[in-house]
Amino acid sequence: MGSAREHHQVLLIDLDGTVVDYARTERGALHEVHHRFFRMGRAEFLARFHAANEPLWAAYREHRITLAELRLERWARMGALPSVAVAFEDALGRNVTLFPEARAALRHLSRRFRLALVTDGIAHVQRAKLRRTRIGGFFEHVVIAPEVGLRKPDGELLHHTLDLLEAKTGDALMVGDSPASDGGCAQAAGVDFCWVNRTQAPPAPGIPVHRTVACLRTVQSRP
Repeated sequence: MGSAREHHQVLLIDLDGTVVDYARTERGALHEVHHRFFRMGRAEFLARFHAANEPLWAAYREHRITLAELRLERWARMGALPSVAVAFEDALGRNVTLFPEARAALRHLSRRFRLALVTDGIAHVQRAKLRRTRIGGFFEHVVIAPEVGLRKPDGELLHHTLDLLEAKTGDALMVGDSPASDGGCAQAAGVDFCWVNRTQAPPAPGIPVHRTVACLRTVQSRP
C-alpha cells in the first residue's frame, strides 16, 4: 500500500520485533541461561523453552493467566527454580539488540510525526532495554502495558496512550510486527495498523492492515 495518510500525525510504535530484534535478544539471553543452569543439549533446551513459552504468551493475551504467572510457569515447566526466571530477565536487558535501521529510522520519523512507544512485556525488562539502547528520547511517551494495568491486544492501551498525547484515534497509526497483538490492539481501538512484516508472513485473518512495510525504515513520512 502507499505511504501513510496525511492525517496520521502520531505513530504508536511497538518495541520487540519492530525496533528491537527480539529474536537475537532472546537468543543471547537463552544462551546465557542454558550455559548457567541446564545440562541438557542446546537443541532440546530451546525446543522445550519455546514449547512452554509460546502457549503461555497466547494465554496471557487471552487474559487466562497473569504476567507474573507466565514469568515463572515457563521455567517451572522445565523443572527450573524462580531464580532462573530472574536470570533470564536480566539477560534479556543485557543482550538487547536493535534492528540495524532502527535508530536512524526513529530519528527520521521523530522529525515528521509525534511518536509514542507502546509495548507489552515485563516492565523492568523493557525499561532495561530502553536504558541500554538510549532510544527513549525519541518518544513523547513510553507506555508499558503492565505499568498501566493493561495488556495487548486491549484497545484501551492505545486509548490511554492517545489521551496522554491529547490526540484522536484518527490521527494515529499503530506500527508493529504482530497482527495478533499490535494489529488486534489497533483494531480494538479503532486505529489504523501498519504491519512491519519482516518475514513475508501471510496476512492474519480478520485483522485489517492499513499498510505493510518490510522494516521500520520504510514507514514513510507524510506526503
